[in-house]
Amino acid sequence: MASIIGQYRYKTANLSDGRIFVLKAIFLVAMVILIAKLSFLQIVQDDYYRSLSDKRQQVLRQLQPNRGKIFVKTRLEDGAYEYFPAVTNQELFLVYAEPNKVESPNKVIDTIVPIFDLTPQEWQPLLQKIADDKDPYEPLVKQATQEEIELLQTKNLSGVGFIPQNYRYYPENSLGGHLFGFVRTIDDKAVGQYGLESYFNDELYGKEGVLVSPVDAQGSFVTAGEREKDPATNGADLYLTIDKRVQITICQIIARAVETYDAVNGSVVVMDPRTGAIIGMCSAPDYNPDVFNQVESIDIYNNPVISSPYEPGSVFKAITMAAGLDIGLVEPNSTYIDEGEVKIGPFTVRNADLKKHGQQTMTQVLEQSLNTGAIYVADLVGKKDMQRYIENFGFGKKTGIALSNELGGDISSLDKRGDIYTLTASYGQGITVTPLQLAAAFSAIANDGKLVKPYIVDEIHFGDGRIDKTAVQEISQVISKLTSIKLRGMLTSVITNGLGRKAGVEGYYLAGKTGTAQIAAPSGGYGVDTNHTFVGFGPTEDPQFTILVKLEKPTAVRYASDSATNVFREVAAFLVNHLQIPPSNG
Repeated sequence: MASIIGQYRYKTANLSDGRIFVLKAIFLVAMVILIAKLSFLQIVQDDYYRSLSDKRQQVLRQLQPNRGKIFVKTRLEDGAYEYFPAVTNQELFLVYAEPNKVESPNKVIDTIVPIFDLTPQEWQPLLQKIADDKDPYEPLVKQATQEEIELLQTKNLSGVGFIPQNYRYYPENSLGGHLFGFVRTIDDKAVGQYGLESYFNDELYGKEGVLVSPVDAQGSFVTAGEREKDPATNGADLYLTIDKRVQITICQIIARAVETYDAVNGSVVVMDPRTGAIIGMCSAPDYNPDVFNQVESIDIYNNPVISSPYEPGSVFKAITMAAGLDIGLVEPNSTYIDEGEVKIGPFTVRNADLKKHGQQTMTQVLEQSLNTGAIYVADLVGKKDMQRYIENFGFGKKTGIALSNELGGDISSLDKRGDIYTLTASYGQGITVTPLQLAAAFSAIANDGKLVKPYIVDEIHFGDGRIDKTAVQEISQVISKLTSIKLRGMLTSVITNGLGRKAGVEGYYLAGKTGTAQIAAPSGGYGVDTNHTFVGFGPTEDPQFTILVKLEKPTAVRYASDSATNVFREVAAFLVNHLQIPPSNG
């Protein structure tokens, strides 16, 4: 038994020695690998880990760019223009706390509540946040005024500071919120909403910068020390075609008209027919973009000039007549017999005055706004050519003006089989257009038949010195120059001899067309509500402005000849004086 035990001990000793040897070998290899790895980290990747360590002692902070300004112009007595900021930035302050430096959170709240007039819903969450001494930074109050900051400074609160920040400011809020839109803060960024603010948001916003700020062991900003900085690039400035005096005047005029004629809303557009430049554009009621959230309905944010298509009514007879004249099917003195009504299949279309006028010229068709005359011309032109001219005048598609939420109207009924849709379109029913499209189309009549693209931004001035200037864009020659001359004379007769008499300004030949259009009922057919429109231009011999006036659902008078014409006259009388246009008779 002793020998067996001895043999077992001998074998066990040999086995243990082998295991120890293997373990030592593994340990030695591991140590070699570890030393090699440490050497690699220290020698090869030392810069990387040193940078990583440094970044743990730093905080990245965004630098906000100054949002670009928007300028309008004012015409001086010598005919030159001077620019003024209609949209700019106001320096206010952001008040913040560094909770790890705040000695008494309750004292901070007790101090700032009366200064900034904070409600319990506002200050209670702040108390919880600044009580957390692990929080390095917490904003307390935004858009604090200089006076409030001066009062805050007298309180000597530890851990509370402030920094200046730019906020959007509309010093000329009477110029029209529909035009500019407004700026809303979304995810701590200023984002343009509606109008120019939205359309040019990227250009106006600029480019954010980055500031790398050292922090101490407690996470507080260290004001001293080196900072890496990628500077912010300020936003571009917009220089508009809008004339400040024109804009203020038409806004006042249309606001009075909406009240006088008991309309739901109203719009005025003033356009240079030669270039497409928008000189003025205003709708009422409007809103103040400085307090954009104080509105009864967000629908008011939409600009009716570009976002509210409607059936234009009799103003569209000028487009129908343009097609007939241009093809050579009628002349201003061509005649037809007006029977007072026309049957189109199962439907009967009558003149608005329910009268038959007998033999009438094409000029008289426009003067008296005869539905039967428009149908007569459209029937001569034919479905295919009528649709072609309507499309060529720019209807059915957006004008492309640099404003958000533009709609293109709807002329899809012209694609349907049957002549009834073309014939009803001849006097402005069954299709929808925007006020801006109408202004552009009448500008083409005034501009020797050339349709130009409307624009509202003359120049964009970028922070790097670049300037983008808008070039006049001629879209097409819609009608010939001869047709334009003939039609201008016919539309002048509307004001001198026809239903547009109230639109006239003494001493000037002006041209235009009235339109009283029934509003389609949701259930089909037409109700009693109407839209009133007058579109015209002047002086006839050398048109320098186009004016569109639209009133929605006025109830004080029945026809546009008693409402929109008066608004047109008031705007035109101002323009001939403001633009120093000499009288037509010398």
